[in-house]
Amino acid sequence: MKKTNRSQPRVHRTTLRIGHITLAMGVAMVTGLGIGLAALAVDTQWLWPPPVELGTVADARILLGSVIGGLITVAVFGLWMRTVVVGMMASHFSPRTLLIFLDDSFQRHLLAFMSAGIVAVLVILLRMPTEEQAAAPLVSTVLVVVIALAAMAGVLLAIQHATRSLSLPELVSRLAEDAVQVLDRHPKARIEPTDVPPPMAAARTVFSSGTGWVTAIDIDRMRKALPVGGVIHLRCRIGTFVTPRHKVALVSLIKDGGEVDLDAIASAIRLARTRSPDKDLAFAVSQLVDVGTFALQERWDTSTAHEVIVHLGAVLAEIVDRGLPRLHDRDADDRCIYDEASWDAADLVQQCVERLRGSAARDPEVSRHLMQLLGQVRQVAEDRKSTMVIAEVDQQVELILALAQTSGMLAHDRMRLEREAEFVAR
Repeated sequence: MKKTNRSQPRVHRTTLRIGHITLAMGVAMVTGLGIGLAALAVDTQWLWPPPVELGTVADARILLGSVIGGLITVAVFGLWMRTVVVGMMASHFSPRTLLIFLDDSFQRHLLAFMSAGIVAVLVILLRMPTEEQAAAPLVSTVLVVVIALAAMAGVLLAIQHATRSLSLPELVSRLAEDAVQVLDRHPKARIEPTDVPPPMAAARTVFSSGTGWVTAIDIDRMRKALPVGGVIHLRCRIGTFVTPRHKVALVSLIKDGGEVDLDAIASAIRLARTRSPDKDLAFAVSQLVDVGTFALQERWDTSTAHEVIVHLGAVLAEIVDRGLPRLHDRDADDRCIYDEASWDAADLVQQCVERLRGSAARDPEVSRHLMQLLGQVRQVAEDRKSTMVIAEVDQQVELILALAQTSGMLAHDRMRLEREAEFVAR
């Protein structure tokens, strides 16, 4: 049997967005190089001397130098517009949410286009004929003018995109869509055990391979590390923060003498320095809740809170409808993995409503919106016969009513809230 080595923690880091930017700009620069050389080749092979004179080479050099400066200015302006957006939204959202504004695919595409244009113009400028009074190459000159006009359009697009990014409904809708996309990638159920046996008294403990956030659990790799008849009980889930002292799994050996690779089991739990909304459904949903809680606690922006609650209700209803299968698994040699820690729909409902109900209890309108969210979720849970979600919804309804009373909500508003609660229970 191998012993777990905790002296060398293995932490898997999340992919940096700088890689996407570098790739996009690299491809764009190669494309710009090809376009510039192609334009010069057309001018040299088929259109020399040019059938239409647009000026001299000296004039074209001045134009090309101006276009290069303009492209750089447009690229800087696009970045500056993104900075302005972040500064304007700083008073509305938490710093974590502001990171979403910096992660912008439009910005990467704009920079890539400008990089391609600069490279294309620079290639044409460097490989132009040396005779100053010769006629300017036709296709190359026209191409430079088109690139300059496209750069001007890029300025207008940057302003329009930055303005649209200021829209609160746009941000909330984007966060909700991102959460549903994470749900789409959630692993499907492998088996549905009727009974999960408890770990054996002599079960061996698997500790985390390092410090970080759990971003993925490789069930296949875990199962292969077991001997015939081996059983693993998971003690962690995606979104958990673990250290080398954290118990992430228990291993039971049904047959004596079996060899188990504890290091392989520990390394099958992938870690990252930060939580990733692309892989962690609970974190993706939490980002949506962050906007609502920040709007209520800092600005009392009930309109934004309503936007959040409406979209959150749709996301939670979708989660309840699809369900969150656990990572149970078994093979032909009775190697079993029992997932006893994964998120389920009731957990997410509890997490979301608990974070919102305190602030909602002080505002009758927000309380009613939250009650309507619970009614929507309960209706889906009844259709899916999810008793755990139904029980959680009923408990949250009672807690919201209790908080409304203790927070001093007016009797008239409390009666309206109680009527909403009656609709939830129907």
